[in-house]
Amino acid sequence: MNDVFESIFAAVNAFVYRCRNDRDYTMLYMEGAVQSLTGYDREDILGNKTVSYVGLTIAEDVERVFADVDAAIEARTSWDVFYHLTHSKGHVVPVRERGAAVFENGELAYLEGLIVGADAEQKLTNRIETMLVDTQSANSEIADCAKNITQSLANLRMLSINARIEAARSGEAGRGFSVVAEEIKKLANDNTEWAQQIEAKLHTYNMQSGKTTPFM
Repeated sequence: MNDVFESIFAAVNAFVYRCRNDRDYTMLYMEGAVQSLTGYDREDILGNKTVSYVGLTIAEDVERVFADVDAAIEARTSWDVFYHLTHSKGHVVPVRERGAAVFENGELAYLEGLIVGADAEQKLTNRIETMLVDTQSANSEIADCAKNITQSLANLRMLSINARIEAARSGEAGRGFSVVAEEIKKLANDNTEWAQQIEAKLHTYNMQSGKTTPFM
């Protein structure tokens, strides 16, 4: 089954996890680009052997992540949260997590989800903010950025399709891959909507100012 995960995550810096709902988010299972995103082998994080996952999250983000996850658990819905990890080499790694609580017999059993490297998202956000501050003439550049987001997210959707194919091939043992594929799809859809909102706002601005910037 690990080979299946490797094929699914070969083209994306991401990993899936299952953890306890405690103050350490004690990891029970991790598979994918764990070392790439954290700098640690998964064995070092599982069961908090060397470091806890929450211990890798920068201090400024911890309480916000707890709040978002707790609110989603209470509402019995999934969470989509952006935060930063401290890599073993000391630099900060932006990530986006999509997850949900799993209940068994009405009781919360564990949390599971997908964590994706968000370096491109962070750079894009910073670039857009800089453009908006520097000059209004940067609208066309922002539109190009939005197009790049949409293309990148199209690749995420293809990844979810591949995950479903692998799940089908794996039969009953691959049911979990369908869940992963669905979370990848949701993440892509949510962020595509964000890209479209950027384009819509730019289009409105250009119409009001008499400018004509081509959009997708």
